[in-house]
Amino acid sequence: MGSFVGFKCKFCQYEEPSIGVGRGKTEFPFLALYRCHHCNTIGSTWIYENKIPRCSQCYDDALTMLSDDTRRVNCPKCGEPGVITVKEGSWE
Repeated sequence: MGSFVGFKCKFCQYEEPSIGVGRGKTEFPFLALYRCHHCNTIGSTWIYENKIPRCSQCYDDALTMLSDDTRRVNCPKCGEPGVITVKEGSWE
């Protein structure tokens, strides 16, 4: 079962309020958290076995994959520290 997280930068106010992460009932595919170096966003993308993950916004593959338990990451817009928080709810 997957969960939701949100990202917020207190310096520039960039926000991604609801990002799905985690696994469903099968091993693949699953939603993984990333930071895109091309369009400067934070989000999640489906990870498939033997396929290159791509940004869900710009479809570029210049991603830094983040672990599901990441709670602090530099903001992709301004570079200052931002916070990832766990949100209520889940998905299957």
